[in-house]
Amino acid sequence: MLDAGCGTGVIGISLAASCPDMEVVMRDRDFRAVAFAARNASRNGLAVKLQGLGGTELAQCAKRPFAKIKVVQRNAALIAAPGLLCEPDPNAPYEAVVANLPAKAGPALLSQYFVAVGRELLREGGTFAFVIVAPLAEQARAWCMEAGFEIQRTVATKNHMVCIARTGERRAGENAVKEALAELGRGKADQWFKAYVRSHVKKSIAGASLVWDGIQGLPEFDEPSFATLCALALGRQVFPGSLVRRALVIEPGVGIVPLWCKGVLGSSEITLKSHDVLALAASGWNLRRAGFDNSVRILEPAFAKKENSAGEPVLDSAERGMEVLAPFSIDAAILFPEDIPKFDSASYYWPLLSRALKRGAVAVIASSATYIGRFVRQKPSGFSKLPQGEHRKGWEAVAFRRE
Repeated sequence: MLDAGCGTGVIGISLAASCPDMEVVMRDRDFRAVAFAARNASRNGLAVKLQGLGGTELAQCAKRPFAKIKVVQRNAALIAAPGLLCEPDPNAPYEAVVANLPAKAGPALLSQYFVAVGRELLREGGTFAFVIVAPLAEQARAWCMEAGFEIQRTVATKNHMVCIARTGERRAGENAVKEALAELGRGKADQWFKAYVRSHVKKSIAGASLVWDGIQGLPEFDEPSFATLCALALGRQVFPGSLVRRALVIEPGVGIVPLWCKGVLGSSEITLKSHDVLALAASGWNLRRAGFDNSVRILEPAFAKKENSAGEPVLDSAERGMEVLAPFSIDAAILFPEDIPKFDSASYYWPLLSRALKRGAVAVIASSATYIGRFVRQKPSGFSKLPQGEHRKGWEAVAFRRE
């Protein structure tokens, strides 16, 4: 069974606990959610594998189990992994797919997801159980019919509709999945991502003429954000004259900043780091469309690779481009840290910058003015704040040099 858009794992963990012989895969675009799903499974006494990009198995942080939890010993795999709607799934096909479908994904993408579930994710006769917001209920019925599903039952409330549907006689499953994965090997890895494209934008920003595709589910689909404008305006002031072979962009969004690093800084390698798998995919998509194919994707938060009995990392053949952030390897960094309630992200990012930046490298940090103030106050020794700065509509960008 696949729990698509698992969040922190409520559905997948419940079904895994009650069905010990059923293999369960939990996927979500937010790797923070995936990590929490794995941790929640472990704390409920369920053995679980946490995977990163390309199926790399990751070591989980130890956490005490919840008290008074008794579950039946499982005999099948439980996996938590990052993934997107419509993305080929190496664990498919499944007997069942359950999903709390996100309305913000948009009708165009959701309609294609119904087709993908029927043709690639489910075996013949498989079950698709989903919940969707009431305004999209009738459209969801139509998508079921168009994708070849037979609706078994629906339950409607004021705000939502729950639907249980089953694939018809059309053969779904192994062949479709094998063909989708084979296309990845034939250099067609981007084909599935076309479902996410919603606009095509061309803008002149901070001395560069940039072209990008706006992506469903991400901001900046028609205009750059004020945070991006601040960061690039400041970057134009503080980076000139620097040799920027390797650039780091944390939370790259749709990919405007990586494109600017390619065009203005001439970076030969761009490292993208984010908890949002869609942002990593979108930035990679737009970079490849611009003729740049040397980006490195790193998930946030970072977990060590699981080691074998010999103490060696368990590697995956598809791991190219997903390396960890090497010490003292970055020439320039642009960060868009999120202001997360009850989490001191400044105390998290400063050690990361201290470890990753070369001496003399510059980091530009863009966020709300309130957050930037906290970031500046926590500046550790070894960094000097540069005098330049940018402010726009409550957003601010500042720069620091690694001494």
